[in-house]
Amino acid sequence: MTTDTMAAKSSEAYSSIAIVGAGGYGELFLKALKQSGFFVKVRAVTRAPEATETVKLERLKKLRALGIEVLEYTSVTADEFSRVFAGIDTVVSAVAVAGLLDQIPMIDGAVAAGVKWFIPSEFGVAQYQSAWMPFKGPLAAKEQVLEYLVGTARPKGLAYTAVYTGLALDYLDPHVIGLKLSKRRATLVGRGATPATFTCAADVVKVLVSIVQRPSEMQNRVIRYAGSTNKMRELIKVVTGNSCGNNVKIVSIDEARLKFCELARQQDMKAFQVYGRLLIEEGMAQINLRREPLDNGLFPDIKPESATETLVRLIKLAEAGSEMFKGGQIIHRSHTASSVTDGVGEVCKQEPASTTVAGKSPV
Repeated sequence: MTTDTMAAKSSEAYSSIAIVGAGGYGELFLKALKQSGFFVKVRAVTRAPEATETVKLERLKKLRALGIEVLEYTSVTADEFSRVFAGIDTVVSAVAVAGLLDQIPMIDGAVAAGVKWFIPSEFGVAQYQSAWMPFKGPLAAKEQVLEYLVGTARPKGLAYTAVYTGLALDYLDPHVIGLKLSKRRATLVGRGATPATFTCAADVVKVLVSIVQRPSEMQNRVIRYAGSTNKMRELIKVVTGNSCGNNVKIVSIDEARLKFCELARQQDMKAFQVYGRLLIEEGMAQINLRREPLDNGLFPDIKPESATETLVRLIKLAEAGSEMFKGGQIIHRSHTASSVTDGVGEVCKQEPASTTVAGKSPV
């Protein structure tokens, strides 16, 4: 964004912003917003940490040192969120999957506190219903939250914006979708010919920072931004050097569905990986699956890193033994993975109509 454009946009922007969640994307958003200088007040709103949560306590200490205000909530109630949102114009939620439905009382608290704009925790794939899964997917809560914003909160004066950016390979961890960077190996479910949307974490942050500076242009709509659109076979070729060689394990869709149900009933974290690979093959990771227009034109100054470029960067980090990696994988955000599998076994009682293939190894 040019200096003149930034000056023009800053005059219409709200002066205070709060990010709910101080880890993951929340931490990235907070640092970038503070550095932007567009807001008089940047506030982190986070669950009060236990004394044993030393990593979180140290993270909050560093945020305060940057001049970011930190307020903690002790209960998930509208009254408590109203308290921590006092004096705030814009609230951006960056809660993990496990806390998606906490956004309902969060929204009520925002309304009570006089917040003008609420951006829910999306920054990933849009919610489309799978054709084969016998229940609504773990991300269905996002749809419920958006419906509440539009149908209940907006009539009360709270604007909203939903932001879909697809998968971030440097945030989610490529291993989750079958790309084993340090070993230069991959697992492919199906044919790998279905498009998926990817945007690296740094570009997601740039999109969010640009959005919150332009309320009149960005409110009460859905924003779809794609760093690149790629097929799994293209990504596998970057990692392994080919798309179907000896270092690529190919798993049929039926086998993957059976494995997902088996792992989900056991509440096994690996169910999250199989779930993600199946959704990609079905097209659920494409943020404009129904041919909705992309909004990249709203962000002309962002020159996005493509998924293949992200993979090349991550492979170099993995080979160099970067602290970003542990055991050859990006350190997992366990709350996200566990919330996806938690309780899935109760609803996944019907296995897909298929026969287990004897001797097959896990996906």
